[in-house]
Amino acid sequence: MTINVGKVAMVPITSIEIGERARQEMGDLQDLENSLKESGLIQPLAVKLLENGKYLLLAGERRYTVLLTNQVLEVPVRIYEGELSELEMKVIEKSENFYRKDMEYYEYDSLINEIHTLEQQIKGTSAPGPGHGGHKLKDTAEMFGVTDASVSTAIKRAEARDAFPELFESCKTQKDATNVIKKMSESIIKETIAEKLDRDKQGGSTLTKLANCYVLGDFFEGIKKIPDGVMHLVEIDPPYAIDLNNAKMKSGESIYQQDQYNEVPSEAYREFLFNTFKESYRVMADHSWLLCWFAPQPWFEVMFDMIIGAGFNTTRMVGIWTKPSGQSKRPEMHLANSYEMFFYAWKGRPALNKAGRSNNFNYAPVPPQNKTHPTERPLDLMKDIYNTFAFPGSRVLIPFLGSGVGLIAGHELGLSSIGFELGKGYRDSFLVKVNSMVN
Repeated sequence: MTINVGKVAMVPITSIEIGERARQEMGDLQDLENSLKESGLIQPLAVKLLENGKYLLLAGERRYTVLLTNQVLEVPVRIYEGELSELEMKVIEKSENFYRKDMEYYEYDSLINEIHTLEQQIKGTSAPGPGHGGHKLKDTAEMFGVTDASVSTAIKRAEARDAFPELFESCKTQKDATNVIKKMSESIIKETIAEKLDRDKQGGSTLTKLANCYVLGDFFEGIKKIPDGVMHLVEIDPPYAIDLNNAKMKSGESIYQQDQYNEVPSEAYREFLFNTFKESYRVMADHSWLLCWFAPQPWFEVMFDMIIGAGFNTTRMVGIWTKPSGQSKRPEMHLANSYEMFFYAWKGRPALNKAGRSNNFNYAPVPPQNKTHPTERPLDLMKDIYNTFAFPGSRVLIPFLGSGVGLIAGHELGLSSIGFELGKGYRDSFLVKVNSMVN
């Protein structure tokens, strides 16, 4: 919902009710009293208009207490109207502290991080591309009249300080702290945060469930522990055997953690595909779906033959992910490529969850700077694809997890998913991402 923020008004202090949100410990109020006497009340109290005409205090209880003690009769308040959830009231409480004159730089960073996370919990995490809802960095920036970049940097400082507090002990300013994180490897920060999340996670939490579904290990070893005939959907995003690292760098796109991307040599690709499809077929139920992304040049016919050879049925009329714009290594000669393809194949005679749906999935890609894996796809795309082929409660296998977006998509659709990945850095990034979504 949109919070309706009314105008600032003067109201009798006796018309303000504390309610159940009162502090148990007020701390030292003398410095606050001295500050109010010297500079006045810079920030109005935050209140909610009640049906009886009085006001419920949302934020500013320490200032309220000092003003009441000093027998101030009327106080400035910012009035919030309409129904407010607990999360929305918490955002108001946090936001109200933003303009404190005595705030240390690290308190500012922590406050920005908390408010941004709370807003994402209320409105959802924004997907890339136009027309998508959810809360963005830009939205947090606009709340406080700062730039997107300053919000992003503040969040990075807050996360890094939480993971490495000892490195920030000598920092006196934001600039000092920013210089510290510039010297730190992003992968090291994510690894440490992920390790902390692993230690702190609770047994029944969403983070724990998703972390347990992200198996760090070799698919060909891990699948040996999965019994025959239990999976309803297998979604494979294999290495493309096209020297992806080099191709991405030539196109100007940097690859985060590129040293962890496990490419397969072209001469070994057929055997790799055969083993992948063979094991997938074994663990799939009698009437189930297989999806497999691929590089059409040069592997279209090879992929088709391998799928048929493993026992599946399929069609050359593949699924297509179309994008708003494309890329070309030789724009003077080749049209820019703006789509990716996946084979959909079946074991037995399964039914689509979305009967009659088009084979075209139109979504903007994840911006390169936001990727944690070179082939990471947008969450909304994966949810749409999974929801097309899988019914609620279906079991999903993802042999090569990468960014882990498939696990998140499955979780949000009520599917039971599991997958494997060799790169520890990708799992670390996944844990950090999931933690930001659920906290």
